Amino acid sequence: MKRLLLVFPLVILLCFTFGCQQGEEVAEETKEEITSGTVNVDGFDLTYSIEGIGIPCMVIDDPPVMKRVLSSELRKHFKFIFMDSRYSAQYDKTFDINKITLDTFLDDIDAVRETLGIEKICVFGHSINGFLAYEYARKYPEHSTHVIMNGTPPYWDDQFWSKATEKWESIASDESKEVLKQNWEKMGDKIAKMPPDQASLQTYIANRPVYLYNPNYDFTWLFEGLHWNAEIINHLFEVVVMNYDITQKKPIQTPVFLSLGRYDIVPFSFWEGIEEKFSNFSKHIFEKSAHYAFLEEQELFDKKLIEWIKSH
Repeated sequence: MKRLLLVFPLVILLCFTFGCQQGEEVAEETKEEITSGTVNVDGFDLTYSIEGIGIPCMVIDDPPVMKRVLSSELRKHFKFIFMDSRYSAQYDKTFDINKITLDTFLDDIDAVRETLGIEKICVFGHSINGFLAYEYARKYPEHSTHVIMNGTPPYWDDQFWSKATEKWESIASDESKEVLKQNWEKMGDKIAKMPPDQASLQTYIANRPVYLYNPNYDFTWLFEGLHWNAEIINHLFEVVVMNYDITQKKPIQTPVFLSLGRYDIVPFSFWEGIEEKFSNFSKHIFEKSAHYAFLEEQELFDKKLIEWIKSH
């Protein structure tokens, strides 16, 4: 498991082209026709695409992945805006990534919202991006209707993964542990020789058993066409959200839906007692899921999320 701890922070625990620049006004008569575009901020091309009808919902995790896993049923209730993040966007390599802060990511979300001319949005953050969804609602409450978080921990520090891995090893099946071992025996040397961007993605794929209830399910297809900027992912984990704790500040008033998998590398038990401190906070633990409840128990996930959004 040592290798897992060394490489895991490279990965986000987890994209589109039209040509609109930040701040450009979209003509009133064409707003409903826009289905994709690009907002350029600081030289980063933040692409987006829109699918579905219903409540506008900004999805701020890897667009190729989320477009594949969020169901057609959910698209009947949400107008999903799948947006790129700085860790997966094309950008000018001369940009000083040390300038990127938490506010940078929150302002990027709002730049896309403003470009589209949408007054209020739901924000959906998978894994560590749940922090960004939650904090967006804190910074921009006037533009926030709902927050959805999946597989998001309540805090992050330099001890998190050692604690999380210890917890995972106590609940994971022998099969999951064996598949993880075999993956690294097969892929470890190859990954070590890859460029950082490619290595970060292949590391995630090799660590499949910590993300899935069924360790033999091949989810490689989800990541086809995905690119990660490893240096920005590292900066996100090691600087931007380091020592983040969702309980440090006053709870937001925006309704929150949190989904967690019982067998996730992000332990559901880390949330025990915390949700009681929040108002408008709903939590559901999916019994046959790990990090991807919306894939592993899709029908039940859809049912729970739709029931929640209708009640709020």
